[in-house]
Amino acid sequence: MSGTAIRISNVSKSYRMYPAPADRMKELLHPFGKKYHKDFWALRDVSLEVPKGTTFGIVGQNGSGKSTLLQIIAGILSPTIGTVEVSGRISALLELGAGFNKEFTGRENVFLQGAMRGISREEMEERFDSITAFADIGHFIDQPVKKYSSGMYVRLAFACAINIDPEILIVDEALAVGDAMFQRRCYRRLEDFQKSGKTILFVSHNVGTVTSICTQAMFLDRGRVVCMGSPKEVVNAYSKALAEREAEYARKMGGGKVEAPKWDEDGEDERVKDPNENRFGTGEAEILDFSILDGKGNATTTLEVGEKYNFKVTVLFKKDVAEPDIGINIVTMAGLQIYGVCPYIVKKPMTGIKADSRIEVEFIIQTNLTPGNYAVNVNVAEFLPSQRVFLERYLDIATFKVVGNSNCYGLVDMCAEIRVNEVNEEAIS
Repeated sequence: MSGTAIRISNVSKSYRMYPAPADRMKELLHPFGKKYHKDFWALRDVSLEVPKGTTFGIVGQNGSGKSTLLQIIAGILSPTIGTVEVSGRISALLELGAGFNKEFTGRENVFLQGAMRGISREEMEERFDSITAFADIGHFIDQPVKKYSSGMYVRLAFACAINIDPEILIVDEALAVGDAMFQRRCYRRLEDFQKSGKTILFVSHNVGTVTSICTQAMFLDRGRVVCMGSPKEVVNAYSKALAEREAEYARKMGGGKVEAPKWDEDGEDERVKDPNENRFGTGEAEILDFSILDGKGNATTTLEVGEKYNFKVTVLFKKDVAEPDIGINIVTMAGLQIYGVCPYIVKKPMTGIKADSRIEVEFIIQTNLTPGNYAVNVNVAEFLPSQRVFLERYLDIATFKVVGNSNCYGLVDMCAEIRVNEVNEEAIS
C-alpha cells in the first residue's frame, strides 16, 4: 500500500428486499423457516486500485452503485464480500447533510465534525476561522442547521471537509448544489488539493468536469464495473450507454416494441459490448463521410490560426425524420468540449428528411483556437416531443492540429480589444 491510497478487492454489497414490512418480522421470528426476502446486489465484484495523488472519477446513472461504493470506502458501510484497504485520513462529502446533527448550530457541527475525525477541540478552534471564512454563511453559523438551505449545507460541509487536513477527499455530487461563485471557489481548492499530491475520489454526472479534473476514471452500471481507464475513454463509454438508453426510452414512448435489457447469469448487461467503441446510436442514420477543407477545397488536418475552414459532414438517413439535426463538437485530446454547433442551436432548424436521403452539412468555422491538437465529434439526432435521440454519434471522427501564432493563452482566442487609458485625479474626484 506504500504508493496506493485505496485498494478494493472483489467487493460486493447486497441488501435484503422484502415484499412487505411484515415479511421482515416473519423471517426474524422464524429464522429457519421460509425466506421472504430477495437479495439485491448494489455492487458486484468491484475491484480497483487508486494510487496516491490521483484524482479518480466515477460516473454512472442513478442507482448504479456509486454512492454505495463511496460509503464502503469511507467506512460507513461494510461490504458483504471482499476487502477494502485505505491508507490515509479520509474526509467524505456524501449525501446532503451527512454527519450533521440538524438540531445543532453550524458552529457546534463544525466541532462535531472534528470530533468524529479524531481532531481535538483545540485544533478545530485554530481552524474555525478558516472554515467559516470559506463557508461564508455569516450569522447562520450560530443557527441550527435544520434552518439551512441546501446550498448552505454544502458550503459548511465542504469547508469542514477540506480544513481537517485529509489525505483522501471523497466528493459525491456535492458541488452540484450551490451558486456559481462558490462552485468555482471549491474547484480552486480541489486544484490546490491536487497540487499538494493528495487523493480525490470524485463522483459527478457532469462528464465535462470529470474529463477536466480527473486523471483516471471508472464507469459503474448496475453495480458492476463497465470500464476503467482514462477519463476520455470512460466518458465515451458512459455517453454511449446513455444514448442507447435514450433510444430505448424513445421507442417505448413511441409505442415500439422494447425488450427488457438482457442479462447473463453473472449479471452482465449485454448492451455494453465494447466500451471503447466510438460509434453508437439507434442506427437509423449513418455518418458516411467527414472532412475538413481549406479555402481552396483541399482536405487538410493542419489548420492555421485565424483562417476559415469547412467542416463537412455527409449523412444517410435510413428512415423518415420530421425534425432532424446534425451537429459537431470540437474537443481537446483529453475529451473536454470547447465548442459545439448545430442548425437547431443557431435558430436554423433543418426541415423533414425522407428515408434514403443523403444530406450534406457544411460548418464554416474560423480557427480561433490556440495552437495544439483537437478532435471532432459528429452527432446526428432526431427531436421527439419529449427528448432528443441520437440516430448516430461518432466520437473522435477526426483529429486536427492548429498551428501558427496566437496572441493569447488558454484554449480559445476571444479576440479581445484592449484599451488602456490614463485616469487623472480630477476625474476621480
